[in-house]
Amino acid sequence: MVLMFIVYSNAVDEEMVETVKKHADGYTKFPGVQGEGGGDPHLGSHVWPGVNNCMMVAADNKAVDAISRDVAELKEQFQGIGVSIMVTQMKKMM
Repeated sequence: MVLMFIVYSNAVDEEMVETVKKHADGYTKFPGVQGEGGGDPHLGSHVWPGVNNCMMVAADNKAVDAISRDVAELKEQFQGIGVSIMVTQMKKMM
């Protein structure tokens, strides 16, 4: 099992939840997070509006591949929308 940590624009929340639910048994979502990365900051302020959401997903490698493929398609569909996926090995899940 691996842990996927997905950071994405709030603008594609419904699509991201749909994508993850199609391939994984569940997720934990952190709505309204702020941050800076490769694009414009999303700080929820007047100067830097917008926020991101984060999602943690415990999945097997097959689900990771499927989610990654669908997220790539989502990024093509919504040009300019930021999405980052980090994957790490899980030692234990209780």
